Amino acid sequence: MIAAFLLAAQAATFAPPLDRPLRASTETTRTDAGVIRRFTNARRIVFRRAGTGYRAEVTIEAGAPVAEGYDDPAAMFRAGFARIAGRTVALHLDTAGRVTAIEDQAAVWKAFLDGIAALAPAGTGDLERKRAGRIRAILSVLTPMPPERQRATLASLVEPLIAADIVAAGEAPPRAVQLPATSPYGTVQLDGIRTVRRVAEGLEVLVAAEGAVATAGPDGTAQGRMSLETFRRIDPESALVTESREEIRTRLPDGSMASERTTLTRLE
Repeated sequence: MIAAFLLAAQAATFAPPLDRPLRASTETTRTDAGVIRRFTNARRIVFRRAGTGYRAEVTIEAGAPVAEGYDDPAAMFRAGFARIAGRTVALHLDTAGRVTAIEDQAAVWKAFLDGIAALAPAGTGDLERKRAGRIRAILSVLTPMPPERQRATLASLVEPLIAADIVAAGEAPPRAVQLPATSPYGTVQLDGIRTVRRVAEGLEVLVAAEGAVATAGPDGTAQGRMSLETFRRIDPESALVTESREEIRTRLPDGSMASERTTLTRLE
């Protein structure tokens, strides 16, 4: 009974503006060994009523190609989504903003994989072979994914912009959390604090976490420290995330910076 009440409350908090375009723009800055790379992407989203839920029509804008030689997994995913730029992907959402179906999902998924595959270089040098092998390894995981996991991946076009659960729960004091984070050597758990506070602009969610992580030091693999800071601003009327920022830093045992990534997304 209590669970049903909470689900109903969460559903009632998601009320996106209907039949008018929104634009979500993301800028990512990554620094590795002193080399700075910047990437931008944007997508147009229109929410419409569909039965008891919603239909989100997402159109990815064409962007700059992924830089040659850059094999960061996040960049590969951007390349996959770039392959469907200009094409409208229709996602069906329930009343709480969760994606339940994607129209023509098989074709969208194939285009996504083709975009990643296109990054594989044709050269025979050591770097080219290493990069091509990395792409093949990622595709070997993505290609056999069952439809529900494909849907979960494609749902990232809209679900990170929806926070109905946070709006339903409201303001919350600081509490301890554990968050997964990915390094080139695997996934680790970071310990941190999460706070939800009410401000004039709506709700703000702040998370700060850190933990030990394997890093590539001068003498091989070493234990470094990874820190994660995230910020989200949420409109309580619609439950849409209007601004989000994520900063991930990895330091070597001597305290020097190994890598840094900052991602900023705005919804307008």
